[in-house]
Amino acid sequence: MVDPVELLADLVRIPSINPRDRAEPAETALAEHIAEWASARGMLARTEEVLDGRRNVVVTLPGDHERPLLLESHLDTVETDGMAIAPFEPEVRDDRLHGRGSCDAKASLAVFLTAMARLAERGPRPRTVVLAGVVDEEHLYRGVTALRRSDLPKPTGAIIGEPTELRMVVAHKGCMRCRIEARGDAGHSSQPWGRTNAIEVAAEVVRHLQQEHAPGLVHLTRPLVGPPSLAVTMIGGGQGPNVLPDSCVVTIDRRTVGGEDPHEVWAQLRAELEGRWPVVVHEPHIVDYSLETDPADPFVRSVAAGLRESGLDAEPLGVGYGTDASKIALDGVPAVVFGPGSIANAHTADESVPLGEVRTAIDVVERVLRTEGVPA
Repeated sequence: MVDPVELLADLVRIPSINPRDRAEPAETALAEHIAEWASARGMLARTEEVLDGRRNVVVTLPGDHERPLLLESHLDTVETDGMAIAPFEPEVRDDRLHGRGSCDAKASLAVFLTAMARLAERGPRPRTVVLAGVVDEEHLYRGVTALRRSDLPKPTGAIIGEPTELRMVVAHKGCMRCRIEARGDAGHSSQPWGRTNAIEVAAEVVRHLQQEHAPGLVHLTRPLVGPPSLAVTMIGGGQGPNVLPDSCVVTIDRRTVGGEDPHEVWAQLRAELEGRWPVVVHEPHIVDYSLETDPADPFVRSVAAGLRESGLDAEPLGVGYGTDASKIALDGVPAVVFGPGSIANAHTADESVPLGEVRTAIDVVERVLRTEGVPA
């Protein structure tokens, strides 16, 4: 029998910090460990390079139906700077396992692997199950993008492992992040007359975004996630204390909802601002899509049934943060987000996950994997 606590501890011990834009095989040791672990238990496992030696891992447990059910979560974690605990020395206290990645999202990986191991040991296997552990979720989503381009058959449904406190998330926001560069006339600060001050232009743009643009987004409100939002998150400009600035750049984070295409959101914002001020709205440096899965979908109903059988809340939930589910859903796959732990514990100085939730999550996922269809 698999001990999920021991498995989770082993996963936490293997550092897999996202290297951002550095060329490092950061997640590969973890991918290879998972492949070896799964192979030793009779599952088919392989790793696939995404970039810079960074590898996804794909584990398959064949079942009666070839079209797979997908379990997906990410291998990478955020950095360990400022942590109050030893990040890669997992410790159990008060039935919680502490360590970097314990909550986000190695607990979900441990849940998926344990549930698959139980099926491998005892059966039955009505569904083929595929687990994908992917790189780069914490940065540019290149792992799930590579998975979508692979030869994986289209899944019947997907459970994306993230900390949701054992709730079934069917909707979340997307985002469009871009830089808005205000342009001005450089010159001596003692003679500002007749010159355009880039910082003052940027201030007008920020005021417009907060007082006019953002309030107008309320009409796009969606039932589970609320309205879109816009926040100014960074600003920089100027060359010196006695030089009129010829450039000032602000960065915005625009959260999108179902029905919005982030590229169209950017194009509309560009037309709105560039037609009124001397600014350049640069192309987005990060784009992510929103998720809006139909709660009435048969696969979603099967997940809800698994939750009810464990005495859990099966009502669909919406959240404000993003996940790999929205990318999987672009291919027409019904996707839900589910896992132990709380997003409030992710990325924290004392990251941890409640082990009771890990054990319950295994039971829920195992029920879904054993379900041939939608319960009546």
